Amino acid sequence: MLEMLRRNAGSWGIKIAFGIIIVVFVFAFGMGSFTEKKEPVVAYVGGEPISAREFQRAHEDAITAMRRRNPGISAEELNTPQFKQAILGELVNARLMLAASAKMGITVSPAELRAVISSIPAFQNAQNVFDPGIYKNALAQNHSTPTRFEAELKDNQIMQKLQGFTTISALPAESEAKGLFQWARETVRMDYVLFAAKDFEAQVKPTDKQVADHYEATKDKYKDPARIRLEYLPITVADLAATIKVSDEEAKKNYDANAESFRHPAQLQARHILLLVQPSAPQDVADKALAQVKDIQTQLKKGASFEALAQKHSQDPGSAPKGGELPWFSQGAMVKPFEDAAMALKPGQVSDPVRTQFGWHLIKLVSARPAGTVSFDQAKEQIKKRLAEEKASEKSNEILDQSMDQIAAGVKLSKIAQSLGLAVRKSELLDQQEVQRMFGLKKEAVDTLFALAPGSGAKTPLSMEPGLGYLLAEKIEGTPEAVLPLDKVRDKVVAEVKGQEARKLALEKAQQVLAGLLNPETQAQTLAQVKSGFKTTPPLDRQAAVAETGGNPQLLMAIFAANDKNWLKQPYEIPAGVALARLAERIPAPEQMWEQEKRIWISQGAQAFSQELFNALLNSLRASTKVEIVRQDLLN
Repeated sequence: MLEMLRRNAGSWGIKIAFGIIIVVFVFAFGMGSFTEKKEPVVAYVGGEPISAREFQRAHEDAITAMRRRNPGISAEELNTPQFKQAILGELVNARLMLAASAKMGITVSPAELRAVISSIPAFQNAQNVFDPGIYKNALAQNHSTPTRFEAELKDNQIMQKLQGFTTISALPAESEAKGLFQWARETVRMDYVLFAAKDFEAQVKPTDKQVADHYEATKDKYKDPARIRLEYLPITVADLAATIKVSDEEAKKNYDANAESFRHPAQLQARHILLLVQPSAPQDVADKALAQVKDIQTQLKKGASFEALAQKHSQDPGSAPKGGELPWFSQGAMVKPFEDAAMALKPGQVSDPVRTQFGWHLIKLVSARPAGTVSFDQAKEQIKKRLAEEKASEKSNEILDQSMDQIAAGVKLSKIAQSLGLAVRKSELLDQQEVQRMFGLKKEAVDTLFALAPGSGAKTPLSMEPGLGYLLAEKIEGTPEAVLPLDKVRDKVVAEVKGQEARKLALEKAQQVLAGLLNPETQAQTLAQVKSGFKTTPPLDRQAAVAETGGNPQLLMAIFAANDKNWLKQPYEIPAGVALARLAERIPAPEQMWEQEKRIWISQGAQAFSQELFNALLNSLRASTKVEIVRQDLLN
């Protein structure tokens, strides 16, 4: 989330600093280093290897990028085979593009490379001039070096040139771009009457037979879940780093070699609580979030813990678990409203609500420090930790490869751990959700563990939550799932029957009212009868209408497709109950807005057409080049 608060991606992250068209994870660890001796290989592209280390680092960077774009994305979504295959696909694309560029004679000169580097704000001083010291410092903080960074940047500039040459002719007609604009900017106002299911629940008196029948028909919902006890060995950078000793001498040598990276400008450290609000969110949505922030502010004024409230309420997945804590940052690093508010505080003070492009913030200034240099004694433990993690990262691929060979040979987990100098652990009896949460495993991996016979182990390492590592596991014992008897779940079954029957009554009532509304002779009388429940929405674009229609795609499509203001000819079920609706007003996209946004929409259309042409190039390259995946297990 710190990255999310930066002014923009271009002015901070080295790995996303250049607006490269190629996705971020290809850029980040691209093509600078190929396979080392005996290092596992994931795939070959035209005979050229993609190493397991390169894939793993690309995977980790893709996770960072995805969480920056979508803070609410779950670990399970980031741990799917499809996501990993997409990452490998981008690495393959990069190999293909570099090979094609070499054949076409596309190059980047040293002068061009220097110009790009010099133009990056992250490498410039207060006078907006490139500063070699800042450049080296920024690279060191991102665990890179000028040699490696410049090699990666050169490759990506070459790929960007290739894409530019391929798509230079892509330009939509103005009429095509205007069609997109009109579709996206059109809004509607909707009249509707809601028949809330909860309003009918009092009329429902479930019989014993209804309860028993519902229980029999839905027994799977009332199961006591199966549980397993595991013996397991996590192979993570953190665990491996704990076994690696880094001497003071080694740390000092690293400190001296990277002295520039320990110099810092004046910096602030803060905590924040964030409630996400999209920049385009309707005013009522923004106001609702503001009211929640003000309620949190009131709790703080009464003495509540900022850290505890951040853990409970903040929607920043990066800082919320740490009580809203953000790393040290300097002037120019954050979006301006956030920075201005933080700089106006004294340590210990909390800001009023602050609106940025990400939502509403409450900011607490923890500490401030002037420009200076972190001493070796202050940095020593941090350096040791980083060096140990770097060594562990390199070692993890080797251990993973060794352990796979031992698993294939039938070696027991305890013996594997012993050979690696690690210790196995044992779990309590856990159900599937508990296993998934404890280890950050995807559902398929959890299913694999539950399907094992007692005493047997998974045949391959299981990928844990992105960035954590891999899990070797054996099943010690298990208990099967069992359907709970009706008397144990009766209250739940009764509540479900009441909910279902109430929705049926709501639907029946809606159908009766709709018949009256569709009849010209009874329409006025019927409308008067439901006047208390009649509402009209504010103008809605298609995105806002999704929330207003309860996510019912049929209702959304029908309202935007309506040609008149008659009531739609069917009721629509939404989470709260059943709704009747009609188009109240269609508001075309403002013509003056088209004149203001014309260039943007033509540019977006060009980007879409360019992507089509570029995809055609990639498909052609893939069809003419042999791509061989040799470690499918790392993608599962």
